Formats: sequence, C-alpha cells, structure tokens
Amino acid sequence: MSVLEIAAIEIAPDRRKEFEEVFADAVSFVRAADGHLGSRLMADAERPGHYVFLVTWRELTDHTEGFVGSPGFQSFDELIGPFLLSAPQVSH
Repeated sequence: MSVLEIAAIEIAPDRRKEFEEVFADAVSFVRAADGHLGSRLMADAERPGHYVFLVTWRELTDHTEGFVGSPGFQSFDELIGPFLLSAPQVSH
C-alpha cells in the first residue's frame, strides 16, 4: 500500500505568484525521487499564502529515509526555503 505525505506550507501572501513559479521548478526534484508515485500542490482558497503539498510515496521510507537524505531534497529545500514562514507541518 502506498503512503500519502501531507505537508502544510505557509508563505507570505504577497509572494504567492513567485512561490508558485519557483515551486514548479523545485517539484522536479521530488518527482525524480525513488518511490515517488505522484504529487500535487494545492492553494487554500480561503487563506492566501497557505498551501497543501500532497505526495504519494511507494513506502514511508522512500520519503523519510530516501528523499529527505538526498541531494534532491537539499535542492528542493534551497529553492522553496526562502519563501517559508515556518517549517512545513508534515504527516503521513
């Protein structure tokens, strides 16, 4: 059975357009990760600057051990990190 990662992301509302453009490039690192089965960024319609990033992984360890410890994660984090108001809240 696959595992769904749910990451709640908060950025400054006035940086939404820039964030979405950068994220469109950054997500390529997630999609290239071993065990990635699909992903989608969704904006909260009622709270500007709030997003949910949904990622389906083959197994939990594909995310927690494989991707998080990889150079791809570091690149992803370097691209989106400057936009984050706090660390994403992640659950599986």
